[in-house]
Amino acid sequence: MDAVTIKLAGPEDAAKVLAFLRQAATESNAVQVPHLLDVSLEQEAENIKTINQFDDCVVMLAILGDEPVGIITVMMLADHPEVGELGVVVEKKYWRNGIGQLLVDEAEYWFENYSSLKKLVLSVFADNSPAIALYKKLHFKETGTAVEDGRPALVMEYQPEE
Repeated sequence: MDAVTIKLAGPEDAAKVLAFLRQAATESNAVQVPHLLDVSLEQEAENIKTINQFDDCVVMLAILGDEPVGIITVMMLADHPEVGELGVVVEKKYWRNGIGQLLVDEAEYWFENYSSLKKLVLSVFADNSPAIALYKKLHFKETGTAVEDGRPALVMEYQPEE
């Protein structure tokens, strides 16, 4: 089997990113991308291009062969520009194969070495115990609770050991 590689998403990846996210949204209710079906190829290419111009946002893809099997985003929170929110999506048939960990590791490295952000946070549905276990393993600590899409969620913050 081919190895999974991680790459920074570029505007040329827009079609594959949209197709991947639209497929993933049918596989999991954890994919929370507003207006996903309304985004055009041109809009997505422009979104990725814009994201790549800032050091407080990033989109990276896990690639197997030449197709994305996972994506990770860090987006600055509009009301807290010093905080980035982590989002992780892995294609369902590749769950529990280490791709999520690979992506989160890469995002943590980016956060520590390239980002201007002060905090890295995420929210995860409270019933998603495999994801919660992964995030805890990768130095995320519970900092609160929330309700997302009418469901209980945990808020977690990256807190690497000193």
